Amino acid sequence: MKLGLVGDIGGTNARFALWREQRLEAVRVLATADFATPQQAIRAYLEELGQTLAEVDAVCLACAGPVRGDEFRFTNNHWRLNRPDFCRELGLSELLLINDFYAMALGMTRVRPEELTEVCPGSADPERPRLVIGPGTGLGVGTLLPLGDGLWRALPGEGGHVDLP
Repeated sequence: MKLGLVGDIGGTNARFALWREQRLEAVRVLATADFATPQQAIRAYLEELGQTLAEVDAVCLACAGPVRGDEFRFTNNHWRLNRPDFCRELGLSELLLINDFYAMALGMTRVRPEELTEVCPGSADPERPRLVIGPGTGLGVGTLLPLGDGLWRALPGEGGHVDLP
């Protein structure tokens, strides 16, 4: 892949960046209220950078809400996404759509020890699951399960979509 477009879309903001040579560049934050659709926001982002969709080899959007099938309704914003229509409109062959906290959990596997900040003293057990949690417009939760040999399996969660018994 030469150039990827990645996005993190929540209830209030959509963050877009280009992924080139294993690095993020040109990170921009757009208010979801300013655009009728995610397609319009992506076009505006690329136009600001002087890039075109024809230059993009792959698109991955990490979205607030449970991801299942081809129909996606964003949590806490007015956007809707139909995967085949989205791809057709933007001229894409494929769209990787994942839960935002699944992406956050995966991202934690790339954090170097010197980038961590200790919140509570103690030692983590490397054989135990890890939790990623974050309040935003909703409450996101992701889990990392250790598979051994430094490998992890990420699990999405929807902390803001649960009820107490």
